[in-house]
Amino acid sequence: MARKKAAAAAKNSYTAHLIAGATGDLVHRMLGIAAGQFPNATIKIVDHPLVDSEARLQAALAAADGPRSIVIHALPSDESKRRIKRWCVPRSIPEFDATGPLIDFISTCVGQLPENDLSRLHQVDMAYGQRIEAMEFALQHDDGLGLPTLRAAEIVIVGVSRVSKSPTTLYLASRGYKTANVSISPQTGFPPELAKISQKKIVALTTQPKLLQAIRSDRADEMGMEHTDYDDLPAVRREVMEAEAEYRRRGWPVVNVAGSTIEKTAAQIIELLKLPTR
Repeated sequence: MARKKAAAAAKNSYTAHLIAGATGDLVHRMLGIAAGQFPNATIKIVDHPLVDSEARLQAALAAADGPRSIVIHALPSDESKRRIKRWCVPRSIPEFDATGPLIDFISTCVGQLPENDLSRLHQVDMAYGQRIEAMEFALQHDDGLGLPTLRAAEIVIVGVSRVSKSPTTLYLASRGYKTANVSISPQTGFPPELAKISQKKIVALTTQPKLLQAIRSDRADEMGMEHTDYDDLPAVRREVMEAEAEYRRRGWPVVNVAGSTIEKTAAQIIELLKLPTR
């Protein structure tokens, strides 16, 4: 039985090689969304970014030469696209041009032929540097760090312990938003620096007290910690209610993360703060 399960798992396991002229970050994200729609198939994504030379293309193709491989490419050069097809077809490796259909569509709409200029890919991908800067900012402003420079944030997430502040912060940073998060508790209260920040930047996260208590209790068990008011249900319920009352008093929008994904929470924050989509 175990052998049959292993064989079935191997049969439904694929490696998608993403060959991109720039970072390929956007195509990677789109591929991840698409792959998630096939729960009975395991699709591992292998990135081959910055393929801007013959040698790099050859190396990427060599890496893709294996069983159950899929090649997805986002390259501007028509010759590179043809080379990939000529390489994949005799090996029976499926290939898909992630940029071709869109470029052809836009070309038809605007009545112009594309220039296939690799340097323009890097111009578009300048947002990559912005995302790196945002990630560095998030790490420097996680869980109440960097309070003196909190004003530089585009988004400030506030909440009690274990309401997914850090994961949401890092996800927003990966999208290019300079995000900080500040933890509050009955012991520490609200840092005075929050009063100096524009309300248009602040969002509070909350959740169901029973769910939060379970998360904290599991965390305490994992860490070998003694159980205290931190994961006592009546105390947690009181902490959440008092925090939510203070959020309302300060006029901060509140997002309930119970049953929500990080991506959905981030989308709600972007919408509430009326930020441009990145």
